[in-house]
Amino acid sequence: MPDKTFDHSTEQSDRQLIPANTRASEPLFTAAQSQEVQRELADLRITVEDLRRQTNEVATLRQALDAERRRYHEVFELSPDAYLLTDFDGVIIEANRAAAALLSVRHDFLVHKSLLLFMNEAERATLESHVAAWRTTDRARADRRLPIIRGQLQLHVYKGASFPADFTITPARDGAGQISGLRWILRDLSENIRTEQALREREYHYQTLVDNAGDAIFIHNLTGRYLDVNHVACESLGYTHEELLRMTPADITAPELHDRLPQRTTKLQQDGHLFCETIHVRRDGTRFPVELNSRLIDYAGGPAVLTIGRDITERKRVEQALIRRSAQLELLSDIGRKIAAILGLAQVLDRTAHLVQESFGYHHVALFLVDDDRSELVMKASAGDFVSLFPPGHRVQKGRGMVGWVAEHGTRLWANDVNNEPLYINYYPQMIPTCSELSVPIQVGDQTVGVLDVQSPQFNDFDENDVKVMETLADQIAVAIANARLYEAAQAHSAQLHDHPSG
Repeated sequence: MPDKTFDHSTEQSDRQLIPANTRASEPLFTAAQSQEVQRELADLRITVEDLRRQTNEVATLRQALDAERRRYHEVFELSPDAYLLTDFDGVIIEANRAAAALLSVRHDFLVHKSLLLFMNEAERATLESHVAAWRTTDRARADRRLPIIRGQLQLHVYKGASFPADFTITPARDGAGQISGLRWILRDLSENIRTEQALREREYHYQTLVDNAGDAIFIHNLTGRYLDVNHVACESLGYTHEELLRMTPADITAPELHDRLPQRTTKLQQDGHLFCETIHVRRDGTRFPVELNSRLIDYAGGPAVLTIGRDITERKRVEQALIRRSAQLELLSDIGRKIAAILGLAQVLDRTAHLVQESFGYHHVALFLVDDDRSELVMKASAGDFVSLFPPGHRVQKGRGMVGWVAEHGTRLWANDVNNEPLYINYYPQMIPTCSELSVPIQVGDQTVGVLDVQSPQFNDFDENDVKVMETLADQIAVAIANARLYEAAQAHSAQLHDHPSG
């Protein structure tokens, strides 16, 4: 729609163009001239409208530019990183407040100062070598692709202490696209380095604690794949750390226990923890009992299972020893009752040898009595695998061999490898395959009256528990021998009285 103001002014201008002496009745323009004027007026109105539209667009663009400039200024000033614009000689053209804070100077101090003031000679030379290619680059070629330079350097505050910084340098271009300088982004790495150092120290302490723990530690995901193991786990199983990380719990568990693994996994997921015993298999195939204490944890951003495995071989050995000791005590009590009821010496010795062999499973049990007249010991009773290998009436000289030495000194003698025992004598080396021997004195009061001797064709077949059992048995046998001798003496005296009655 035509602008009314514009029309009014146009009419006034038209009237001003009419000569004053022109008669009102005469036409001002011819028809052709009038049409031409109307066309020019229309074109003028269109031109004015275009100018007005362009003026509005320029105003809008200016507002957008102002807003963009404010946003850039806010980002530039409020950024936590230091932003600087320098020329190729390092002279600072523009810098934000973070840059001033980073370099510990006033903001107005930085402008027109050289950034090289905050670097040592070595850092300056390194940076100059980085930007040397930019110095020779045709700055008029705006389309030339230049690399972004990144790295770390050691900065120092103005006349003060140094600190590590991360830097990024990009070329700055002017409005014509020419390379006019360098844009810098600087970031203080001091806190990052302290944080990284703290994390490294924490990881070191954690790894030290884990690797020096007394128990094996395993971490695996819910599919069973090991994520981490400690040194004890590797050492106890005989695998390297890398090898175990390619394995699962099934790979180190005894095959006959594999069917229990799914049940344990289900219970662990239900309860969040699990306590059980299993058997682990080493790389060389040997087995050992393990107590497992497992718990669900978060590890590396996902669910995992932390398991502490304790080797309970020694505990099992002690438990078995206690069970065996308890059984042995019951057997000792039973043997004591049985031999106490026998009155004849020969029967006492023979019954004792067989009871000991049957009850404790020794390969060979022998009872020797001292023959003081001949300074010898006589094997009075024996039982076990070696009985047929010794000749009847086998004798040992007092002081010779393990049995003879025990009879002479009244002290036990124990050899789990007879090859290393200088006192050991095998009187029948082609027949007797002895590897371990234990000899215990049988004493009545302070007098050694005999020796209880056990032998085995296996090395290391006797332990402290066997020694205690044999010493207890020797005491019981000593009482039975004393009782049998008293009984035989009483019987002889009674017979004598019967043969020679008094009066």
